[in-house]
Amino acid sequence: MSYINQGRERIQFDRKGKKRDLHILECTHCENEFRSTMNVNQIECSHCSTSTDPKLDVSIFKVIGFIENLQGSEVRC
Repeated sequence: MSYINQGRERIQFDRKGKKRDLHILECTHCENEFRSTMNVNQIECSHCSTSTDPKLDVSIFKVIGFIENLQGSEVRC
């Protein structure tokens, strides 16, 4: 699922947000960084296809921070 952010955003590093917030994750297998919410059934790295269910195990992906929307909204692509 892809999102375009329409508006300003602020990244809160070294913090976790709510499950519905967009998080910046790093794959521990290939060190690729990407954005995902935590309220999905599966998180998958787009670079190496490593995946996990965030409700069961999130150790495969390191949380870098979360994105706080200050203004605007996200629109699905």
